[in-house]
Amino acid sequence: MNYIVLIKQVPDIKNIPNEAWDWEKGTLKRALLDNTCNELDKQALAFTLNMRKQCPGKVVSLSMGPPMAEEVLRYSLALGVDEAVLLTDRKFAGADTAATSYSLAQTIRKVERDIFGGDRNYVVVCGMQSIDGDTAQCPPQVAEELGMVHIAYASSFSFDGGKLEVKRITRRGGETVMPDSYPCLVTVTEHTEAPNASFAGTRGANSQEIHQWSADDVGADPDLIGLKGSRTNVVKMFSPKDFSKKNCVFEKDLENLVRMVDEAYHHKPVVTAGQEKENYRLPEGKKGDYSGEIWIYAEQEGGEINPASFELLGKATELAGELGEKVGAVLVGKDVKHLSRDLIAYGADRVYLVEHELLEQFRPLPYCKAIVQAIDKYNSQMMLFSATPLGRELAPRVAYQAKSGLTADCTELRIVDFEKGKQEHVGVLRQTRPALGGNVMASIVSTNSQVQMSTVRPGVMVALERDDRREGEVIACPVDLDASGLGVTIVSSEISEHTFDLSSAEVIVSGGRGLRTKANFDKHLSALANSLGRLLEKDVVICGSRVAVESGFTDRSHQVGQTGQTVKPDLYVAVGISGAVQHVTGCQNSRLLLAINNDSNASIFKVADFGVVGNAEEIIPQLISILDRQGGQVSNVS
Repeated sequence: MNYIVLIKQVPDIKNIPNEAWDWEKGTLKRALLDNTCNELDKQALAFTLNMRKQCPGKVVSLSMGPPMAEEVLRYSLALGVDEAVLLTDRKFAGADTAATSYSLAQTIRKVERDIFGGDRNYVVVCGMQSIDGDTAQCPPQVAEELGMVHIAYASSFSFDGGKLEVKRITRRGGETVMPDSYPCLVTVTEHTEAPNASFAGTRGANSQEIHQWSADDVGADPDLIGLKGSRTNVVKMFSPKDFSKKNCVFEKDLENLVRMVDEAYHHKPVVTAGQEKENYRLPEGKKGDYSGEIWIYAEQEGGEINPASFELLGKATELAGELGEKVGAVLVGKDVKHLSRDLIAYGADRVYLVEHELLEQFRPLPYCKAIVQAIDKYNSQMMLFSATPLGRELAPRVAYQAKSGLTADCTELRIVDFEKGKQEHVGVLRQTRPALGGNVMASIVSTNSQVQMSTVRPGVMVALERDDRREGEVIACPVDLDASGLGVTIVSSEISEHTFDLSSAEVIVSGGRGLRTKANFDKHLSALANSLGRLLEKDVVICGSRVAVESGFTDRSHQVGQTGQTVKPDLYVAVGISGAVQHVTGCQNSRLLLAINNDSNASIFKVADFGVVGNAEEIIPQLISILDRQGGQVSNVS
């Protein structure tokens, strides 16, 4: 077995000076920043090198970027990678994820031909996402371009009789899958300590040759790379300070901290008339750039619709009303027609139903095929997916196959008119999302696209009230599938249902790796939740990060994050949680967030309102003492 590991040089986002940004152009002056290897790509390197130990073969690292990106490739060589390839050319400048994915796929084809001698028995491995973009779109789009299966959220692997089996995280628990053919692509999440290069390895890497390939070397079509090949266009980049940036207040005096949190908790913000958004209207006598219905993907697993899909229907109803269009929901699965009633009750005018025996369990390849066939037949102008693990895995493939742009993890969607150069754009979807770990916001529109597509963070949009009196149409969409096109075999599944719904929790105390043991987790968080509950006279729910769940500190039904549940309480207390994007995705819509961490540079402080730097095991008892002095007598902790 051979291996290709994709790695990326990214800016160090822990400290981005203001002078590093050209806000007029919306570009980052990377020369003013330190650069490093993307953290999840370090995990991919460790994952790949461990695979080679079990099933020997050649490992090639691949990066795309300017010449300075050689640095991360030398790091990979120092760890034991056999050969390294840098794809570098000014022609690639300005590429979005679609253009980048095509370029990487062309390079993988050349690695297969020139380095592996045409042997297709190989695995492509990469991190789940890069910290500078946070889109998680390139891996599935590379896989789509190459026609290979993509196994996402991998946490471990094994080789059974020479056949690869990958254990992956799902929203409902986990499953072990086996690719039906090679090559295949695997994206990994955090699963081990990031590897460090030895002195001898580094010395040897510095003298090793790195292949440098250009666009012409990999046979890239000039119409599909760089700005010309991009399907999305950044129209504005701006600082979160412009609208909702949280400036974390660090407080050493814990008594003062408790007072400030208590006051902020009981002071509910009021939305004034001036803050209300005006509804969009098409200019008199003009048509929009796009036409057709506003669609959402109705995500279902195990015969249950993810509540985030109802949130999408709420937003789709608003957008459709502004454009004078209908709302459609695409529902895919086996024996799921009965769920159409729920979708109509929450706002769908039409449900496009794709049912087939082979769609009982989620697999990206057949699900993608089913959705794209519906898009091609009914010509929607817009399609929204939830930025859940399933949505982030599926949407990029659908967008790429439908030749459409995709904007990830949107927090705002608005219909706008704007001019760029001499060209006027009417009634297009402006999609706003955070980037660079939330340090900047980007407003993006789709270009050169059949459909405008977005993934939307759960908890950001608001579902309509259910109305069972609504009437709608169910349209059957047959799809031609066979077992040879499923991509993976599901070896086993571990279903851990969310037996506890966190969506209505008003106060949450959540713990992570920093608490070190289950005993510490139970002792400190239970006491803190009790005392906080007495002060605020509210029920307090105890939750945990993915690492806390996998360490056995709490059960999966209390997991907050990308592969857990999304919450939006009035107060979220994060104890010993670093603030990885996977966790922040699940809690960033909290009205107030208090973070306790011994690392003053922890990412959690970027989204926190209040912060305490120090050892949680020392700080929490002090907090409890203060809370108990100020609190009442009510306690009800879940």
